[in-house]
Amino acid sequence: MKRPPASLRNTILSWSMPLMLLIILIDSTLLHRLAVSALEKELDADLYGSVDDIKGYLFRSGINSKDFALLENASRILLNDEVDTILYSVSNDKGMLLSGSKDLVESSQLQASKLKSNFFFVEINHEKFRVVRSTFSLDNASGSQQIIIQVAATLHRRNGLVNKILIGIVVPQLLLMLMSFFIISISVKKGLLPLQVLNDAVSNRSEQNLSPIDLPNIPKEVFLVANSVNRLMSQLHGLILGQNRFIADAAHQLRTPLAGAQAQLELAEIETDPDKLKSILLKVRQSLDRLLHTVNQLLILAKSQSEASVMIKMLPIDLNDISKEVASDMVPTAIQKQIDLGFEQSKTPAMINGNAERLRELLYNLLDNAIRYTPNGGQVTMAINVTETDVELNVIDNGPGVSEKERDKIFDRFHRSIGSGQDGSGLGLAIVKEIAKLHGASIFIAQPETNRGLQVTVSFSRQAALERL
Repeated sequence: MKRPPASLRNTILSWSMPLMLLIILIDSTLLHRLAVSALEKELDADLYGSVDDIKGYLFRSGINSKDFALLENASRILLNDEVDTILYSVSNDKGMLLSGSKDLVESSQLQASKLKSNFFFVEINHEKFRVVRSTFSLDNASGSQQIIIQVAATLHRRNGLVNKILIGIVVPQLLLMLMSFFIISISVKKGLLPLQVLNDAVSNRSEQNLSPIDLPNIPKEVFLVANSVNRLMSQLHGLILGQNRFIADAAHQLRTPLAGAQAQLELAEIETDPDKLKSILLKVRQSLDRLLHTVNQLLILAKSQSEASVMIKMLPIDLNDISKEVASDMVPTAIQKQIDLGFEQSKTPAMINGNAERLRELLYNLLDNAIRYTPNGGQVTMAINVTETDVELNVIDNGPGVSEKERDKIFDRFHRSIGSGQDGSGLGLAIVKEIAKLHGASIFIAQPETNRGLQVTVSFSRQAALERL
């Protein structure tokens, strides 16, 4: 089962929204890290402030190093906190506890020896603490002594603030994403509205209305689509007109010999003279021959349309061989009119990429047209010329030629030169044009160097054939 076509609106949203979500996630992560980093610095600064308070208390009180017990009472005021558990320790450089928490001293000794920073984490009684460490000299009556002060706080306040920051960042970003989705969805819908207008303008038309679509004030992108549709309808209109003319001309061309044959047959029904009856039947046969020739030409023309290019097989072919074969087949026709039919092949192989059957039809129609319009006793020459890039097929005759005004019309279907006295189908050169187009060849009409007659040149590219060899 064939899947329905994807919606352009859904495609745009499916691409834009994940990208926007990714951007918001990256932005939220950066904001969270910056905010947490600033928070860590502030809380560490507060923790270090507690160290300064203890240090100041020791300097101001001038207490003896042996009597640090007084600091226990002062710490209840200095380190009071409603959220976190605060521990402190005062020890000497030998690790002897002078005041505070023994667990803090023991837990921090290993960490402090490993870390260069004065801030670190330790675990005391299965709970994590943030610790700040400071060393200074304390002078008293017994002399100067190195004192180490440590203050540790649990992470309850820290984690609570981090969670608030996370919520404060994520919630607005989610609201921003939802609002962005809503705005983008409306914008895409409004932006694609001209396509819907264009669709309505096309779908509401009948198959007979091929006039240009007029959509004022549409975006450039939709205008390009509308312009392409208008161009396509213009080409389709021209194609339909051409097909209609072709059908009308074909009907006329087929009706004429049929009407002639019918009239002769009606005469034959009432004719009793055998000689006259034989003459009438001969005319009927001539009419049917013209009819058959026209039908065959129509079939060849239909098979040579550019649409048939995908159905024919192109192969490297030496145009000399096919041209010689067709020229030989046309010798009896030329002899009937006492025409000198000549063929000049190229000195080197004339390789082109083509279809042998179609090329024979092209050559046959070129020679048939030249012989048909050349007076009795005239000359027709087919010549092959090979250049670096092209293979040129030239058919030259010394007939009446074609005027400058008529040269653009001789390749039209059913066109015949006025006053030529010929009763052909008028499809020969039209077939030549279609077959040449099928092979990517160019056709040129010129007057021979003798200034009498007509020269038709069909130029084929050698490149395609060389690539296939």
